[in-house]
Amino acid sequence: MFGRKFFLIAGMLLLSATALFAGATAAAGKKTTAMKGVRNAPSALILVKHDVSPPLRSIVPSASQTKTLQISREHEMPSGRNQLPDGWNGVQSIRASEHVYQKAPGSRAALPPLAVNAEGQGKGLSGYFLSGVPPDTTGGVGPNYYIQWVNTKYAFFNKDGSMVDLDSDGNVDDWRNGNTIWSGFGGECQSSNDGDPIVLYDQLAGRWVMTQFGLGPGSGPHYQCMAVSTTGDPLGSWNRYEYQWPSNYLNDYPKLGIWPDGYYLTVNQFSCNDSWACSWHGAGVAVFERNEMIAGNVADTIYWDLGPSYGALLPADLDGDTPPPVGSPAYLIASYNGTFNDYLDLWKVHVDWGTPANSTCGDAGNDPNSSISVTSYQASSTVDQPGTDDGLDTLSDRLMFRAPYRNFGDHESIALCHTVANPVSGMRWYEIRDPGGTPVLYQEGTYSPDSEERWMGAISMDRDGNMALGYSVSSSTVSPSIRLTGRLADDPSGTMTFDETEVVTGSGHQNPSGGDNRWGDYSTMSIDPSDDCTFWYTQEYVAGTGSYIWRTRIAAFKFDQCTSDEIFSDGFEGGNTSAWSYP
Repeated sequence: MFGRKFFLIAGMLLLSATALFAGATAAAGKKTTAMKGVRNAPSALILVKHDVSPPLRSIVPSASQTKTLQISREHEMPSGRNQLPDGWNGVQSIRASEHVYQKAPGSRAALPPLAVNAEGQGKGLSGYFLSGVPPDTTGGVGPNYYIQWVNTKYAFFNKDGSMVDLDSDGNVDDWRNGNTIWSGFGGECQSSNDGDPIVLYDQLAGRWVMTQFGLGPGSGPHYQCMAVSTTGDPLGSWNRYEYQWPSNYLNDYPKLGIWPDGYYLTVNQFSCNDSWACSWHGAGVAVFERNEMIAGNVADTIYWDLGPSYGALLPADLDGDTPPPVGSPAYLIASYNGTFNDYLDLWKVHVDWGTPANSTCGDAGNDPNSSISVTSYQASSTVDQPGTDDGLDTLSDRLMFRAPYRNFGDHESIALCHTVANPVSGMRWYEIRDPGGTPVLYQEGTYSPDSEERWMGAISMDRDGNMALGYSVSSSTVSPSIRLTGRLADDPSGTMTFDETEVVTGSGHQNPSGGDNRWGDYSTMSIDPSDDCTFWYTQEYVAGTGSYIWRTRIAAFKFDQCTSDEIFSDGFEGGNTSAWSYP
């Protein structure tokens, strides 16, 4: 859970969000058979309003651009979440490959040289105000731009890593508050700027998608702000939407995935009062009508309340130019670290926009359709830093954003990763195949090659099935830094075969502020649609010592073995970036 504390420095206004979980674990730890079928009827979010924005390049930042808002979050969730219910009758599959605990670096040389290694938003930029912790580092890549959104600010970057000079003054200071895209829109989406952002590129449509939540008073209502570009140019106009979340629940930790029939959003829900004392409610799932959003029309939603037994679900996010098979469901996935067995739970979601009541999420009780056995692991709590006894939080209790999906024709794959303790923090990663049939764990591995700790990772596959894994690194002698590793599709199962590449070396350490040991919420690994080979990774690091000192980096590379001669749906070869154009 991410209960929130808001520190409005200018007004000295303090709102504390504290989740009360005592006793909730037992209640949330197991469902009974009698509960099955109670939550299976879908409902909808309330569409408050929608419109089309002016060109984003022409929106002048408001005075709130320099608003001194700082955010910190607690992240706890009941430890009993994702407990399979009594009477559960789904499919339980067995591992298809033996787990490998990788205790040494890969045998291959380091990854190919980075094509981009650029400073992102953060303390390293002159005049940049750190608007909160943790930074929620996310980004998306399209044919011409990379968009990085960090907590409450976003910025456009050219493909060479330089920040786009929006005002043509020659200065590298053209970041914008997240709510700038809703400027003139009205409502909570314009007035609030609360972060938890996601930015993705919808490759099948040639559109950009950006979202963040808009928080009302503690007791609600709260909102989800959605925007879809009207063309492939993210500096042009956007179709803007504001939705009210049901039952006044706090729609925390939103994660977005693109699928042909909808934009899929998962959240952790809380019931809060106006003093921001919150209690766990469980996972919520909303699907937004993608085709109507692309057209700028009224866009319906389908919503499920999965209840307190589940949390931190990730929606599968489509990569590449090949859609899933016709009639394929969408997928939601969550990790479960049990007392005796560990699983990946998978929900199949079918939406029916003509008759929404026919839509289904999981089985009849909204429980997962499949539970995939994985090698047992221990959750990791904190990682060491040099010069202090204060460790950094790992968010080991959940899968890390994204859950990239690919249809290779002869098989479908979903890649996943999260942090485990072995005994130091390391990156556990998975590849699931045949998610639409009987899902199997094709391979798994734990990358922990030495005594240094690795956490807060992100993973993706290129068009040939090669994988890249990025993460933070720290220890009692290594300051929080950023590294990458990877593997080729035909490498030995369960191993990252490339030696590590150091993206940036940190210095100093992060001091907890008021006992807050938060690092990031997530990092992001994306694939460039121009060639379907180039990985783009964004993550945080530190250079100095203090409480609010995070910096971010944007790195890009591709494997020499990736073939970039795919013919995309517009008829141009992926390697010919100059041929890409959108109306």
